[in-house]
Amino acid sequence: MLQNVCLTAIALLLPVAAFGQDAPALAGAYEPDVHTLLLYHFDGEGDEILDASSQALHGKLNEGPVERGEGIFGSSLKLADGQVIQLEGGRECLRGMDQLTAELWFKTTNQDSTHRQRLIMFWEHYLISIFEGNRLVGHLYDSEGKKYVLRGHTAIMPGVWYHAAITFDGERGRLWLNGVQETSVRMKGPINNALGSLSISTNSNDAFIGEIDELCISNIARKSFIAARQRNFASLTSDLALSPGVFRATFLPVLPEGAEGLTCTASLAGGATESVTIPAEELKTADEPGWMMGEAQVVVPVPEGLQGEGTVTCAVSYTAEGLERSVSSQFPVRMEPMIPPPAKEFRAAWTHISRIEDPEDLFSRMEASGLNAAIMRSRRGETAFFNSKVGPLSQIPFDNPTQLEDCLAAAEKHGIDLHPYVNCFNIGQPQSDFAQQLRAEGRWQKSWRGDDVPWLCPSDPRNVEIVKQGMLELVRDYPVKGIQYDFIRYPNADACYCDRCRAKFEEHIGKKVENWPEDVREGGPLEDEYLDVRASYITEAVRDISAAIREIKPEVMITAAVFAQDPEQAKRGVGQDWLRWCKEGLLDALCPMSYVQDASAYEQTVEMILEAVDGAVPVYAGIGLRSSSGVMRYPEELAVKLNILRRLGAPGFAMFCVTPKTDAPENVLMPLRDTVLAGDGRG
Repeated sequence: MLQNVCLTAIALLLPVAAFGQDAPALAGAYEPDVHTLLLYHFDGEGDEILDASSQALHGKLNEGPVERGEGIFGSSLKLADGQVIQLEGGRECLRGMDQLTAELWFKTTNQDSTHRQRLIMFWEHYLISIFEGNRLVGHLYDSEGKKYVLRGHTAIMPGVWYHAAITFDGERGRLWLNGVQETSVRMKGPINNALGSLSISTNSNDAFIGEIDELCISNIARKSFIAARQRNFASLTSDLALSPGVFRATFLPVLPEGAEGLTCTASLAGGATESVTIPAEELKTADEPGWMMGEAQVVVPVPEGLQGEGTVTCAVSYTAEGLERSVSSQFPVRMEPMIPPPAKEFRAAWTHISRIEDPEDLFSRMEASGLNAAIMRSRRGETAFFNSKVGPLSQIPFDNPTQLEDCLAAAEKHGIDLHPYVNCFNIGQPQSDFAQQLRAEGRWQKSWRGDDVPWLCPSDPRNVEIVKQGMLELVRDYPVKGIQYDFIRYPNADACYCDRCRAKFEEHIGKKVENWPEDVREGGPLEDEYLDVRASYITEAVRDISAAIREIKPEVMITAAVFAQDPEQAKRGVGQDWLRWCKEGLLDALCPMSYVQDASAYEQTVEMILEAVDGAVPVYAGIGLRSSSGVMRYPEELAVKLNILRRLGAPGFAMFCVTPKTDAPENVLMPLRDTVLAGDGRG
């Protein structure tokens, strides 16, 4: 395995001395205004962190040594594992706001993409974190304590300065990275006003490791982050490229009004230099008066034979008021030789039967893309998306009673093995009479608060039977090559705590749980035992259904789409004990949903799963083509992921997803048919 390289991005303002000091400058350090509630510059000395706002909420580092570095503006504060900034004085002004902005600059030095890191943590109020897979995540809590999660899609690379912000304007929460909105969520205000403790980082296992600068909290939703946009004007699609291959740099420069001659340049040390000029008429007005912004992409070829570590330099130059200015950033990168595709390889894409209006079109494009299998959603809980004889409910796509038969025929014609997948325990039509009947019978899951959750509780054998009969029908009555469990889990850690789960657990331990559900939740004395029993219901369902499938048609491949997490984490979080399923032979192959976009994080995730499974079953690793983690737009992104899988020894892959209407086959897959997707993988 290639070792991860600590990445650094160095933004340099390069004025030409002859032009004097009147040339346009970058936006400067933050200054407090009437909305500023907290502002840390980190420019002082010692363990005291001075607040530059009028609130005087000074902080203190919990333990030493105190180290400072070179920040975005002046000094930064370095945080080691376990070091936390704790606030002094009252914090009433930091909660219950009608509007909010919490922002900071950060540079992580953590190389473990599975390690979660808390940056700003005001539990049950607002948080900014880096989650598994190196993704920025924000949390907001409304006045009733309801949690809203905002998940970013841009990979966070170690050693690179980033600006992160979470905002709330009274109607929507927004997550920002480098001045660009990553995602948003509708939310009613105000921010939760409950008592709590705000800290920067945490002394738990989720500690942030790296440097921070310019941390600011305001009681207004700020809409523009010009300083962040200026300093982070370029990014690479990936820090890893194949040889031969390409690096792609995306430029989003911000420059003063009236500037012209904007040129974006990217160069690879030992390789080529490429540039794009953006005409003045193509510049757009930025959110903040006096500034303009542009957008461009520059593709730099990687010549054959160039391998190992290298550097891509991105630069922006322009003229403003007759003066030339330029800013540059350097990105250390890695290059590795392309591994030829193996003769035999499982090459699949997930798809949805309910969106396939023209099966011939979709499966012919899959064949043209070099794929040989399709994993097609065909059921969701109690609802079949085809003309099911066992029901209980059916939704027929496009009013076509032979939709499933048509998909099977088209797939066979084009050499695509069809594997229906079933969303096992989540309910397909919660408002239907049948689903409401299940609810009345107490067959829905319950949150720890006692709320109904529209998922079938696996502790009820009647619910397992619905899933079982639906999967058996697909295997028994149709010429499928495989069948896949999906949503074979609980929705999250908040379920299930229904009366049946309680009664069965009390029977298991032989005594009554006096303080339900607190005793079985996180930190409770019975937490571990309850999580084991909770997961056992899912495992028993898999054991029962897989045995029945093999009795009917033993040649059918049984797979499961599972969380791409540490096995124990998946078991405790959603009751998905997928490692046990592999070791016991309940599956024929595992399809982890490893939709991580960042190449280094992807490699770490897949390697962790391969090591855990240890050859018990084949691992067909997931690749996020069009997923909640982001959209793969360029063929070189897919090429890198395939090369990683082959280097690690994975025997195949499954991409999520190729579903109409999609341009992924033409734009991402087919351009690779002569290289990493050559052949058909059938041996």
